[in-house]
Amino acid sequence: MSQHNAIPSEALTWLTAWPHVRALAIHGGAPLARRLIADGHTVFAMTPDEEGADRLRAVEGVLPVWARPEAIPTDPWQFDVVLSHQGFHTMEHSTALSEIARVLRPGGCLSASYVVRDDSVPWVRRLAALLRHYDPVAMRGDYGHDSLAALQESKYFPEVEQRAFRIWQPVSLADMQNLVTRQPLYARLDDAARTRLSAEVSDLYQHSARPGEHLRLPFQLLCCRAWVSHDELTAPVAAPELGIRIKM
Repeated sequence: MSQHNAIPSEALTWLTAWPHVRALAIHGGAPLARRLIADGHTVFAMTPDEEGADRLRAVEGVLPVWARPEAIPTDPWQFDVVLSHQGFHTMEHSTALSEIARVLRPGGCLSASYVVRDDSVPWVRRLAALLRHYDPVAMRGDYGHDSLAALQESKYFPEVEQRAFRIWQPVSLADMQNLVTRQPLYARLDDAARTRLSAEVSDLYQHSARPGEHLRLPFQLLCCRAWVSHDELTAPVAAPELGIRIKM
């Protein structure tokens, strides 16, 4: 499942807050940029390297920005929304959040999101328990979403809203076996242990799925929408007289 295409339309509408916004996507790359363009937004997409800039140039209608969130090369008040998908944990928050606040217009927002597996479904819990017989830390994913707590502590974003959207992915027996073989523990097993694990996974699937149906693997899209305040910026900001200017 592509984590960008997994964003439900309802969720993307919530993250962008308004129709036809001027958006800066600081994480999410070309896939997220295409989704935003398709929804009618004006999209600037950030990338930290030349390879990423080349991919963004191939997306019709997207304006690439070769930079990092800690140093955004634009004038103040340039964007209605700044979006981060699957990348908020990679920023230096103490610097990046003040920069994002600077480039947001008054009343604008920073929207951040993560796709994470939902382990509350019984068959997923049983699969995790099975794998932890082989490796105690199996299926304990570190998605980076815990970093969203930094928004609750930021003086630049005093109001933070949160929503979660459920996503279901059909899973066949082959999909489940592939999921298991991608676990780090699988490479450490000998042939006999791999054969035994494969049989156990097959048995779990057969006892969990209804006849003639696939299982469904649940995910959650965790979303935050943080509303900007310019009161705490160390230097005053004002809208430029000549409109938007991107310094490359």
